[in-house]
Amino acid sequence: MKLSNKSNRKGCRLNRCPQLLIVLLLTLIIFIIHLTLPVYSAVKIFSDFNTTKYFIVKENSELYIDYIHSVMKTPVRDVFEVKKNNTLLLVRTEYSSFGAGLPTENYGTIQLVDGVYINRGINKELTIIPLRVGAIANHKVQLEDGRFIFLKDFINVGSLVKIKAVKISRLQAFFIEGRNRIGG
Repeated sequence: MKLSNKSNRKGCRLNRCPQLLIVLLLTLIIFIIHLTLPVYSAVKIFSDFNTTKYFIVKENSELYIDYIHSVMKTPVRDVFEVKKNNTLLLVRTEYSSFGAGLPTENYGTIQLVDGVYINRGINKELTIIPLRVGAIANHKVQLEDGRFIFLKDFINVGSLVKIKAVKISRLQAFFIEGRNRIGG
């Protein structure tokens, strides 16, 4: 009896069937692109000390920056819309008194509603919002859905913080949402 190296099997190994290998590689490439392509809008809050927070948001949703005015000691709210082109559009400012550093010129319309001056129609587009974290100001960034962060709890008072609209991938969103669920 003579042994033969010939196989009667009609199966295909990867090294003998390059078509299967090509299909698997293409599927893997498409999957990686699907995970890494920027598709979600997010607000990125970061400092020069590599401290970063991300919040996934819907396009055209509102972002509020609330603080106490250092001179007048009254609350101020700047309202921005998160735009599709990764910008923040300042749409209105709300404040309860006039004084140093508060709007005196009319950019749009000013209305007095329940003791609060609302300056609408500012429509100033910003790619980044830089601000110094204040002890008295107690800066708070709040999202339309109610999520918020006090900046002094996350960055040292006096430090420069930057707020920016960005696009993130599905993979980044997965890790961001996981971190936000566990309080990171």
